[in-house]
Amino acid sequence: MKDRDKSERFLRHLEPLQGPLEAYCRRLLHEVDSLEDVLQSAVANAFRDFDQYAEGTNFRAWIFKHTHSEAMNWNRKHQRTQAAALREDEVAAKETWDAILDEPLLKVLLEAPGAVLDHCDASIALAVKSLSLEDQAVSLLHVVGDFKYREIADILHVPIGTVMSRLARCRVRLRQRLVEYGERHGLHRHGEI
Repeated sequence: MKDRDKSERFLRHLEPLQGPLEAYCRRLLHEVDSLEDVLQSAVANAFRDFDQYAEGTNFRAWIFKHTHSEAMNWNRKHQRTQAAALREDEVAAKETWDAILDEPLLKVLLEAPGAVLDHCDASIALAVKSLSLEDQAVSLLHVVGDFKYREIADILHVPIGTVMSRLARCRVRLRQRLVEYGERHGLHRHGEI
């Protein structure tokens, strides 16, 4: 009965977080094909350690800590595949933008902005993947997980000032990457903004 109670309590806490955990893990992993394996391992480890969780504390931060740890361990084991995956993403992003940029961009933006916005995902993912693993983790926990600075610091075991500086650095780098991308593809002309 004790194991059943543990399982029910764990699942009650876990259920509303499945989507955010998957989204966070999807963006952090170098190869999304391993998403299910990494999530399954993270949840299994969290369930194993559930006796250490203090009821009434922040389960969300606790489970994200397990997921972050598992994803980072997997990335370290498979680091050599990162460069190949990044090159594939660059080709896919270029093909996507080339497909919609046959028409004058201004006309597309004015008459059908959704056509451009629908294709931003690959570019944004590429920009995020260009960040260091530490910066990726901070930015994804903040944007996807909607965690506060203190929670991110606890999850990553770093001081809150480190979280704040990494997040500020991420914003600058992402802005630079997206502006450069926009300039290369005629979406933004240097000096116009």
